[in-house]
Amino acid sequence: MSDDYDDENFRPDDEYGEGGIPADLEADIEERINQAADDRQHALHADSGPRSGGCLLILALPLLSLWLLR
Repeated sequence: MSDDYDDENFRPDDEYGEGGIPADLEADIEERINQAADDRQHALHADSGPRSGGCLLILALPLLSLWLLR
């Protein structure tokens, strides 16, 4: 079997590097991945913050019940 390729669309790996992706497309993909990771990290950070409203409600209910029982 011959190692020669007759396909005119064939590009050897060394033309675009190991992955076979053009540098500008690779940079665009990497930028999109980084942006998605940053967005996800921001969303996780925003969701993990303390919620003060629930704490106030827990503290206020016993006081309210004591006031009503008086």
